[in-house]
Amino acid sequence: MSQKRAFTLIELLVVIAIIAILAAILFPVFAQAKAAAKGAASISNAKQETLAVLMYSGDSDDVLPLGTAWNTGHDQLCYGAGACFAVWSWSVQPYMKNTGLFHDPLATPNPSRPTAQDNFDSYYIQYGYNYTWLSPTAGSPQRFSGQSATAAAAPADTVMIGSKWANNENTSGFDWGTGFPPDEGMLAAAAIDVPDCWHIVQWCLDSWGEPSFFADTLLNKNEVAGAFTGGNSERSSGSMVIGWLDGHTKKMKPGALAAGTNWTPKTADSAVVVNDPTKYLWDLQ
Repeated sequence: MSQKRAFTLIELLVVIAIIAILAAILFPVFAQAKAAAKGAASISNAKQETLAVLMYSGDSDDVLPLGTAWNTGHDQLCYGAGACFAVWSWSVQPYMKNTGLFHDPLATPNPSRPTAQDNFDSYYIQYGYNYTWLSPTAGSPQRFSGQSATAAAAPADTVMIGSKWANNENTSGFDWGTGFPPDEGMLAAAAIDVPDCWHIVQWCLDSWGEPSFFADTLLNKNEVAGAFTGGNSERSSGSMVIGWLDGHTKKMKPGALAAGTNWTPKTADSAVVVNDPTKYLWDLQ
């Protein structure tokens, strides 16, 4: 009659050690796979947004949505009497019917609210609009104007939207904007800024570089959130998810997105200028 043999302590420790080694190898792989899946979902969200903007323009005589529209009579939210607004993401919402698409799976989601969740989620979005060139302001008081969707000389090389900082990364406690009625301005919660905005006549929130409004006041030097890149978030493995005016989407490194300028991570904020207009990715020329 044979006797059953139990595992020795050494054998158990060897098995545990093997399991620990396998876990150490596999867990980072799982994390990378999860991040890659979220990155793909972020690109998909940006794609849906770019298509919604183009559909909006198709129903609006080829005019792109305003960065922020003020006191239209069917506004998204209000700061008070005479200061109601609808940002671009609210304007294109009828073509999407899903506020969740405005949120980057790689970022922290908005908190739940008992009421007006769709209004809130369509304002505190995580993809920003190239309002400087697609919805410029002019006049006194300043007013937004919508640009033609087909006016771009190279739509495949013209930025429409890009992944931006999330609401929880705003450490200032305020909503920031370039102007409020009687002037009209872009609200930062729905915006990204061009690299050379310091040198553009109309108001803008910030340029790229140091020192920076985003870094010092809004985003507390959070580079991933876009503190030194005009609010363009690098949370997708060091890249920004960008939607282009022709409707395609892809990831871009900060240096590539600042093509045509003299930007480097240490360039002074006020010193970023366009030095090669043929490579610049933001205007309609």
